[in-house]
Amino acid sequence: MKRFSLIFFMFSVMPLWAQSTTEKLAFLGTAQQVMLFISFIAIGIGILSSGYALSISLGAYAACEREVRGAAFVPAVMPGSQGLYAFAIAFLMIRNMTDMPFQTALAGVICGLPCLMSSIGQARTAASCIKSINNGQMDQGQALLATGVPELYALTGLAGAFLVMA
Repeated sequence: MKRFSLIFFMFSVMPLWAQSTTEKLAFLGTAQQVMLFISFIAIGIGILSSGYALSISLGAYAACEREVRGAAFVPAVMPGSQGLYAFAIAFLMIRNMTDMPFQTALAGVICGLPCLMSSIGQARTAASCIKSINNGQMDQGQALLATGVPELYALTGLAGAFLVMA
């Protein structure tokens, strides 16, 4: 039943939204439409990169011993947070893309690229921390601090995108 309601939503509501969005974008020039397209690509890469980073860290989590899995869980799931930042900015971009297209494009790039770089760095850090927890060289608190440092770059991108959109 849920699948049917999702399909019904996709085929009934989405064309109406797409039509209204197309009408809103009709007055924009080609260069502005290209900028918006590139910015949404950057946001999409920011969202998808968190899934890629999560797969790296969860792969390390799956390889660790059962006794230390409790301590390794938090560093394993931390790299998935960058997708949330890009997702939040995407909603602001959709809301403001007809009013301020240049700022919208800039916000997409400012948030998307740092989320991409931060998630990959955080995944590598998380995998190393999980390996260190597994070997008894690090505890959960130290791993949490180490995997939290690359998160600051994604937060900087989020803050920069908010400032551009304000």
